[in-house]
Amino acid sequence: MGKYLPVIKTAQCGSLTRAAHVLGYTQPSLGYIINNIEDELGVKLFYRDQRGVTLTAAGAPLLEIMKKIEAMEDLLRQTARANAGGLLRVGIFSSVASQWLPAILREFYEKHPDALVKLSHQFYYLNGEIGVKDHSLDCAFFTGKCPPGLTAVPLYKDPYYLVISEDHPLAARETVALSSFTGEERFIPTNESFDSESAIWDVYQTFSQSNVVDFEPQENHMAIAMAEAGLGMTILPGLDLVDLSANHRVKALPLEEGLTRTISLLCPRESERSSLTSAFLSITRSVVEQWQKRTAHPATE
Repeated sequence: MGKYLPVIKTAQCGSLTRAAHVLGYTQPSLGYIINNIEDELGVKLFYRDQRGVTLTAAGAPLLEIMKKIEAMEDLLRQTARANAGGLLRVGIFSSVASQWLPAILREFYEKHPDALVKLSHQFYYLNGEIGVKDHSLDCAFFTGKCPPGLTAVPLYKDPYYLVISEDHPLAARETVALSSFTGEERFIPTNESFDSESAIWDVYQTFSQSNVVDFEPQENHMAIAMAEAGLGMTILPGLDLVDLSANHRVKALPLEEGLTRTISLLCPRESERSSLTSAFLSITRSVVEQWQKRTAHPATE
């Protein structure tokens, strides 16, 4: 699917809801894509009201150009697939990059020495989904429900932990329930707290209404440092804590709610993916299985 197909389908359907259904997106995802295209072009493409969407005066001629671009990109993709080269584009996020990727790439390059792997850091999980859908990525590490039309191969079920200072009153506990907090605790949000595709999105919404949230979202290493200093508590997945918590005086408490994220590799369907993508998937599954056998969760170390 090309970059401008979401705009074309939305114009044809006259509704974000109907177009999202046709394309296999959620309505917020489709709205996000169209907003990004409007920002990139500096032009408002649609008027939106309760009845649906209609093209603006500026959007109508641009739509015709987008249709031509879409047709040419489709021809380009067909030609590229017929003459498949050695480029693999992979969407990643930081914890995967530090824990798994070095071993994955080492084995991948041993088997495919002429290949070129281009890594794209995904600030939000949604970016990986969009990249695989519009063919700007061949695969992406991903959490959440598999979007229609793609395949999400589960790799690892990653539990979340409450991260607090070793001097915190709760530090002596073995587990903690989020439901037990009174609303007086200071919560340190991370970038993941603001990602609507994240498993802790709903948790953050609850905390932001009932707890003290004095901070803007922080990178994970900064959130841990702030928790260590007694400035509050944060919630992070175990994969992020394997290295980040090692040099900090913090305690990672398992959540009694059993909150987890399932990390998958998001790919096109088997019949549509390249041989390099299939090879990367196979190697990734093997590396992650070996990693799980030798790595303990941070709370049990």
